[in-house]
Amino acid sequence: MALYEHHDVVATPQGSASSVQRVHRFSPGQWLGGVVGVVLVIFGIIAVTRTGIDSTLNTPVTNIMGLTQSAWVGIAELAVGLLLVLSAADIAFRGVMGALGAILLIAGVIVAASNLKMLLDIGTSRGTGWFGGGMGAVTLFAAALPSISRSHRVVETG
Repeated sequence: MALYEHHDVVATPQGSASSVQRVHRFSPGQWLGGVVGVVLVIFGIIAVTRTGIDSTLNTPVTNIMGLTQSAWVGIAELAVGLLLVLSAADIAFRGVMGALGAILLIAGVIVAASNLKMLLDIGTSRGTGWFGGGMGAVTLFAAALPSISRSHRVVETG
């Protein structure tokens, strides 16, 4: 939610008048993008905690709700998730949310369509790619949702 405030003071023949206008801007996509970010952060933390960070990031792998993930995938999920949570904080970062959604969607499609060697190099499975692509599509949808503006104006004469 963004809050903008504008003050005006005008001299009138009877004295002066002051006006305060407050505009609140919010998009439901902020909540949706934030939820996707939190889910990715949780999955990333679980993956990194279970697999550990050592000399090889693609082995061992772990299973999180049916998705095969390595530390490499967990670190990527953690980074993108944190950036999504930050971009959901203000409507001004809607472009960042959209870019992250596009990156997630493209990466998910690449992983889902990859061959066995690439999957072993990353330490994941095609299902994880579909999950990432789905999360990217939801994030792109969230970034495209319109914003809601509410304005309140108070005029005082003195």
